[in-house]
Formats: sequence, structure tokens, C-alpha cells
Amino acid sequence: MTKSNKIVLGVLAVVLVIAVAFTALTNSEAFLGKITGSIDTASGEKLESLSPVSFSTSYPLVQTQQKDLFYEMYPDGAFRFYKFADGQFSEVSGVKTKNVQITCSYQKVNLKLYYLSTDAGTVGYGMFNSQQKTDTKNFAYIFVRMMDCPKAYASSAKTKHILLTDMDAEDSYKAEKTYSDMYSFDLESGKASLMMSQRDRLVQEDGTMREDWTIFTDSMLNVGEKYDLFASRRNYDTKDAVEKYDMLTVANSRAAKKNSATTFVNSPSYVIREKDNAYFCFANTEKGFDLVKNGDKKNPLASFDGVFSDYTVSGNYILSKSSFGVTDITSGEKVSLKKASFTELSGFVANDSGTKFVIFCNGEQQSAVMYNTESGETKTVTDNIFDNGICNFCFIDNNTVFFTAYDANGAADNRFIKF
Repeated sequence: MTKSNKIVLGVLAVVLVIAVAFTALTNSEAFLGKITGSIDTASGEKLESLSPVSFSTSYPLVQTQQKDLFYEMYPDGAFRFYKFADGQFSEVSGVKTKNVQITCSYQKVNLKLYYLSTDAGTVGYGMFNSQQKTDTKNFAYIFVRMMDCPKAYASSAKTKHILLTDMDAEDSYKAEKTYSDMYSFDLESGKASLMMSQRDRLVQEDGTMREDWTIFTDSMLNVGEKYDLFASRRNYDTKDAVEKYDMLTVANSRAAKKNSATTFVNSPSYVIREKDNAYFCFANTEKGFDLVKNGDKKNPLASFDGVFSDYTVSGNYILSKSSFGVTDITSGEKVSLKKASFTELSGFVANDSGTKFVIFCNGEQQSAVMYNTESGETKTVTDNIFDNGICNFCFIDNNTVFFTAYDANGAADNRFIKF
């Protein structure tokens, strides 16, 4: 099978290409650590020098909320699961299925859910696309995630599980997805009920309801303990130069008036994190935006210049693409990294402890820059490392980074290397 065949819905997910301009770090920032200087990404080592281990599958593997568990999605909507243990992948048996019907924009959509129950929780996925036999007309692609209901959403869901839907085919191989609907879900009956009000929800050009009315992401849901928050652009034009969001709660979404004040407003992104019974997000300012805790805009944890698109996020860390400063979203603490000389950013990943970072970049040559803030060391790899259509970069554990490229035969070559 050739690379051109590796398409979900006939649409190969593409990486957003971003031009990067470099500026100097200000001297006023306090840093937890520092790796200063600059890096020439064109003269790095070859990938083989890091002794990568690879595992071949028909389609790219994507990490679940359980870091050592991955799924493989097929164009017909089937899924396989793989476990990473002792430095290798193995397929997981005992996968169960459930026929599910969800309602999207008042259309009923049927799909098959593939799921596993593990000691760490329930993991499940399904995918509908226009290649499948269906009466659904307005949707070409719907990705569904099932998970144990986070504690914060339990009183609204009133079920043990929830479903989430992502309708952007370009998210197919992304480790971090953006969801536009949340359903309470009864696994035994397969019944899914929409949890969010569609009052005042506008219709898009394709006849479906506006997807950015409700916005959830994997990162915010995987740690949802207290706050049943979501982001919404209900008050704003999708063509606004600066993206603005309202912060709402699921519990109050049906009662919130369109023009009413909310718990937190005007976030430049749907980046919401929760830690130790507090939530963290961003607020626009005249010069840029602030990182705030529990909506307290008067006492920001950190301030940023420019617009949110000048930055990129991985886990609890936000990277400035100009200064190469990294900020912990849950504390405001910073670390500076050596600047890398490239023009296109393809991916940025951070480990949970914030001690290791990898920047994947593209241009005349592909490069991966690996930063170890504990030792102060950096390593650069310049080689055929990843594929532009695959955005599944992630850390499997604190020391092992994962990425995928297609091989000469069109198979997915899933690779991982250790620091």
C-alpha cells in the first residue's frame, strides 16, 4: 500500500506549517533552568545513531489517555489496540464492540464502538465516515471517544461513561484532539444522550450546527476532577482576528444566556488545565495574554506578548516559538531552551515532569531537537524522521518519545527513542 493510500476519508491529516521569527529573551524572566545558545538543525546526527526501535502497522498508532496504550484506526471504522511494555509493542486482545447511535445536528449517525476495560479505566473509540454505508448526508467524518466519566462531569452525565465527538478529518492522527460535543453514555444499552444545550447554536454553511459552540480537549478531560468547564465561541465571529472564548460549565450551559457574563471570558484558546482543585487558562490583554488561576485576571501567574498562534502547547507546557521559553501552565514557572534555526514547526512535546522537550521541525531537512533540562544537554537529529500527515508525537514515559513515518512500502513505521 502506498503513502497516498494512507488516507482516512480521502483526507490525509496535514500539519499546520508555521513560519517562525526569532527574537531575544527578555532579562526580566525568572527561570527554573536554562539551556542557552542556538542550534543548527541542518547538521544533526542521523536517526540510527540513537538506536530507535520501530514497530510496523498498517496505519499510524495514536496514544490513548493511558500513556502505554495506543490505538490504530482503519478507514472502515475498525480499531486495534497495542500495549507498550518492556520496550516493545504488542497487540491487545479482548477488545469488545458496541453498536452506538448518536445524534449530531439532529441527524442520527450509527457507528461501532471498540473498547477495552483495563485496571486504569475504560478506553473506547469509533469512527464514522462517508465511505461507510449510511443514510447520513451532512457529515463526512465523525471520530468518537468513549471514556470513564470524569468526576467533574458526573452530576451532569448521570452515567459511568461519556462520549465525545471530533468532526475534523485533519485530526485523524493527532494525539490531542478537539471535541465539539459531549454525550452521557450507557455502555450496557449503547444509548448516548447529548449533555449540552444547542440553544442559540448557529448553523454552519454545510447545514450542521456550529462546532465551536462547545470545545473540549483530551488534556482537559483526562484530568477533570472538580471543574466541569468547557470553552465556547458562542458570542464571537469565527472570522475574528483574535480568537475569543467564554468559559462555561456543563451544569449551567442550559441556563446561560448568550450575552450573560460567565465564570471566565475571552480566553485566546481552549487550553484549560486542572491541578490540585484549581483550573488554569488564559486571558487576553492589550499586549498579548496572561496565564491565570481560577479566573483571577488581577493576579496573573505569567504574561505573554503577541497572539496565541505565536505559541504552541504540549501537555501542561506552552512554548514561545520566538523566544524558545517554555512555561508550566499549572504554575507559571519557566525554563529557557536553545533556539533552533528552522522555518517550519511540525510538533512540540514535553514529558510530564517538564524535564525533557522535543521540537520536530521541517524545512529543507527534517530535524528533531531534544532538550534535557536536568543535564543541560541537547541533541539534534537531522534525518527522515516523521511524516507531515501524522501529528502523533508524544512521550510514552518521562524518557521515551514516540513518532511515526511511512516506510517505502506505505506502512506506518512507529518509532520510539530514549533520552
